[in-house]
Amino acid sequence: MTKIIKKGIALAAAAVLLTGCGEAVTPLTESEEAIVIQYSAGTLAKHNSFQQEGLTAVYPEEEEPEQEDEEEEVKKPKEEKPKEDKEEKPEQDKPKEEDKKNEEKAQEAGQSTFTEALAVPGVEFSYKDYSIVSSYSQGDYFSLDAPAGNVYMLLNINITNTGNAAAECNLLEKQPQFTLKINGDKGVKNEMTILTNDVATYTGTLEAGQTEAGILLFQVPEKTVENISSMQLTLEMDGKTTEIKMK
Repeated sequence: MTKIIKKGIALAAAAVLLTGCGEAVTPLTESEEAIVIQYSAGTLAKHNSFQQEGLTAVYPEEEEPEQEDEEEEVKKPKEEKPKEDKEEKPEQDKPKEEDKKNEEKAQEAGQSTFTEALAVPGVEFSYKDYSIVSSYSQGDYFSLDAPAGNVYMLLNINITNTGNAAAECNLLEKQPQFTLKINGDKGVKNEMTILTNDVATYTGTLEAGQTEAGILLFQVPEKTVENISSMQLTLEMDGKTTEIKMK
């Protein structure tokens, strides 16, 4: 190997000298040419600080970061919060018969009977029924005719002495005033009359056990009484208003 290197040096030097003299370059054999090339490359590499060993520097390729395969990622569905079971509210039961009776009792608790409302000692007042007429007369001295489109509604009320002795009854002095509401309307006041049996103006003496047929007279629109579903009667007396139980 040392011989080959020396020979290569000599040949290189000869080549330089011959070139500088302008003389023709001596042709080299293939083996000689390979020696010169190998030697020259090694010399250049030795003095080149930027050149790594060997003819060429091969840099390892930087490994590219593996891209996350989005397709491989399984998209987890959003966890749905468990729906709270809504308590199904049972349908409101229809009022039972007992409930209806209780409601009626509660309403009646705020009502008073005729007897309690009028408060005549020893005398009982009880509602019997009603009648509808276009005119009303008593004997030959009193007569009433309802205006066109109106009629009279008479509430028939029994006045009875329930005691064992005669009882005085003077309602004219108390001046009671009644209001009748039919089917929940605004209501009408009773007619003030001079009839002897008008409860609002009744004055007399009742013997023990005696019953008089009294009335309360109201003028109402004819259409109102075509279909009666409810009636409400209130009494104003002595600065007090009382709802009277009709049953």
